Amino acid sequence: MSMYSRFYQIPYPSHKSPMDGDTAHRDLDWACAAQTDRVFSFDVDERGVTRDQKLHLLQAEFWPALARWVEARQEVLPGGTLVGGWWRADMMGMLDWYRDCLRMTPRWDDAVVAHADGVWRDALLTSPWFHWAEFFPLLKEPVLDERGRPVTDARGRVLYQDRDPRQDGMEDAFMDLWEAVANARPLKKTPNGQFILPHMLPPCYEMRQAQRRIKAAATEIGPCVSF
Repeated sequence: MSMYSRFYQIPYPSHKSPMDGDTAHRDLDWACAAQTDRVFSFDVDERGVTRDQKLHLLQAEFWPALARWVEARQEVLPGGTLVGGWWRADMMGMLDWYRDCLRMTPRWDDAVVAHADGVWRDALLTSPWFHWAEFFPLLKEPVLDERGRPVTDARGRVLYQDRDPRQDGMEDAFMDLWEAVANARPLKKTPNGQFILPHMLPPCYEMRQAQRRIKAAATEIGPCVSF
């Protein structure tokens, strides 16, 4: 637990990656700054800190710095080949940051427990890839009847439910898919060059999403809480 108040918080070194170079190891300057940040270092519900605040912090500070660093190191060769883009270690390192911030079991303490904690879903839904359709099959699955057939609504549309992110092999499936598509196309940015993340969405977008969820509430079944 941090002994520092917000007044003594060390600024995050946003000019560099939260990871040490090209590895999944955390950068020491970022680690020191995080320990002086009450939102990062306090447990959920401790001194008013919420889970949403923690996820917002990871979006607002960690992802933008990492994305800028990756963008700076990448290069497109004359033939169109991209080198130095997103690497598996980048996401592995971010999953470790999420576990630390959310006070989950670290990978180096118990790899089996960490591997099955489902934190990849939180990381994906608060990352620059939150809107990419490629990840839909990992987030949702068809609702099946007692005979194992997909259930449809009155219009013939297949009904979907949340997949449990803690199921065996889900983190590996996510990591493999992310590694395969992360460099497929540029990440979306705002007109002033900021990488677009969920917390930046305008209220009108959030309202539309809420309306869609309300309309689907009668037909969509979720075995785990939706983000």
